[in-house]
Amino acid sequence: MKKFFLAILCLVAASSTAVAQQSALPAPANPAAHESTTKVRQKTFEKVWMITRDKFFDPNFNGVDWNKVHERYAPQVAAVKTDAELYDLLNRMVGELKFSHMEIVTPDVIKALGAPPVTTGLGLRNVEGRLVVMRVLPGSSASREGLRPGFVVQRIDGEEVTDLQLALGKLHGDPHTKVRLSYLDERDATREVTLERMPLGAGEVDRDKFGSIPLYALFESRRLEAGIGYIRFTSFIPSLNEKIRQAVESLHDAPGLVIDLRGNGGGDDEVAIRLAGLLFDKPTQLMITRTRKGDTNYYRARPAKNPYTGMVVILMDEGSGSASEQFAAGMQEAGRAYVVGKKSGGDDMDADIVELPTGAYFIYAAGEPRTPKGVIVEGRGVIPDLEVNLTRAGLLRGDDAQLGAAIQYITQKMSKGTH
Repeated sequence: MKKFFLAILCLVAASSTAVAQQSALPAPANPAAHESTTKVRQKTFEKVWMITRDKFFDPNFNGVDWNKVHERYAPQVAAVKTDAELYDLLNRMVGELKFSHMEIVTPDVIKALGAPPVTTGLGLRNVEGRLVVMRVLPGSSASREGLRPGFVVQRIDGEEVTDLQLALGKLHGDPHTKVRLSYLDERDATREVTLERMPLGAGEVDRDKFGSIPLYALFESRRLEAGIGYIRFTSFIPSLNEKIRQAVESLHDAPGLVIDLRGNGGGDDEVAIRLAGLLFDKPTQLMITRTRKGDTNYYRARPAKNPYTGMVVILMDEGSGSASEQFAAGMQEAGRAYVVGKKSGGDDMDADIVELPTGAYFIYAAGEPRTPKGVIVEGRGVIPDLEVNLTRAGLLRGDDAQLGAAIQYITQKMSKGTH
């Protein structure tokens, strides 16, 4: 199955994702050119309701009377005037189940995702109650204009921003358009700069598709101090399988391996299972998924021919979701990885997708994963073994406290001769 954090919305916008982590999608610039008929809207409503009735993982619908829901919402469908109103209505309806991965992806959003991926180069996080630059993509307009980690974003195009998703949405836009940014520098002086949204080249971003929906990811691997390996990617997409395999093999002699899943919104479970297989020397059940038809045990690490058996540390934060959470939770419970950072988002459901008569897509939760010991990540998140906060002062010094804690954990284990 596929897995998506906040449905698909936070996974697919590598137009702003990647190192930049601009993963929110903007509202469509223009309303849809073609509005559906009343009959098509009614068919769309019925399809969403019936798919949920027949395929939602919980036959008890989390205590919601699904037939009563139909009675309440069906009359409202006839009253909607636009497709946008219909999608809002449908999202309210499936939202009553109170699970992630229940969402309508509109045709306008799908069309926007078909555009070339772009970035300003800014990676933001909520740090100490403010929007702080965590990373700057080398070669990006943000890098050229001198922005660096630790700077505080205050306004975007003149509007004050304190919400991360709102800020990310405002940074997103068409290629070669510009956005005005007001920020505090290292001396707390207010400065203003204009950034260009630059396309990411074919060699900079990996691409894939989920149905008709484009998916993008950035990937990096390198050596840290003491020969420690480091791998980071922004979503689990199949086109990364070979890169991940080659990276792990190239780091086979590393005393420890850091897998950075901060801001990774999820993706395809099969990619995570393949990665797990590179890290175990014996078959290991990592997760069990409850579906309408019963439990499935497909989330099982199957060892590669020559797996990496050194120490593994996984970095997580509030932006880690879905497949990244499931991978980390399974690795943690199996004793194969030590998790450092912040508690993850708690949006971990297995999802399937179906096209609707209006041309929109419906993503629905077909399975609820849990660890072999029964821990459900949905609504809970992955609890780190070691909680570490980023600080603005540290970022200004070039100090990534979470990565530093991971390195320290590995080096201490090395010095004690433990594994």
